[in-house]
Amino acid sequence: MKASSGAQMGKSFLVLFFKKELLAVLLVLAATPARANGDPLEVVNRAVHGFNVAAQRHVLAPAAAAYMAWTPRVVRAGLAGVVANLGEPVTAASALLAGETALATTAAVRFGINSTLGLGGARDVAAGMGYPRASLGLSDALCRWGVPRGPYLVLPLLGPTNLRDAAGMAATSLALGHVVGADVVLAWSAGAGWVEYAAVHSELAGLEARALDGYATLRSVYLQRRAWACAVDRGEEEASQ
Repeated sequence: MKASSGAQMGKSFLVLFFKKELLAVLLVLAATPARANGDPLEVVNRAVHGFNVAAQRHVLAPAAAAYMAWTPRVVRAGLAGVVANLGEPVTAASALLAGETALATTAAVRFGINSTLGLGGARDVAAGMGYPRASLGLSDALCRWGVPRGPYLVLPLLGPTNLRDAAGMAATSLALGHVVGADVVLAWSAGAGWVEYAAVHSELAGLEARALDGYATLRSVYLQRRAWACAVDRGEEEASQ
């Protein structure tokens, strides 16, 4: 059964991330010499960024606009709560790996309370009982361990990240796939990504429209935001300036 789940997860990742056209681009550009400007994968990243912008403009943004316009606020909030609640076990496990036992305990308690009294997370009852939400992933635990961020990456549909965080995300998905099944993990990941994107899609579109170089602007925003949350990244960012 575990081997089957792992195989399904591998297939899901191939379907989601490596579309035929993008895979061809990656293979052609894989041998491109590394650049010395702090963005060695810029050529590939820009190609993927262009794909993401087109997907957002023609598919995702119209769908998100319709979702925000036609879905009642209470329904959107409930869905966001359910998706966030499903991430509490990930926070608990990641916090333990990072040595933050208090946060791990809070996440575990939140999951228990909101899964029952909170109707699966649709209502954040735990916050009212003194257990506020604080998300933490494996990538954050790796940051606590001092793992360097590696090169900047742009993933198809998922957008900006770095090598360390992408590896942490993949490891988390594979581990969860062995526990609950690849299809469940894929559905949860898609739901979480959709909720997050729908909430900020208009801001992303505005940023892309106003920027002279949308790729460079988004990269700068991402790196600064990640540096604020990760001391290792902050040190690397300061050293590069």
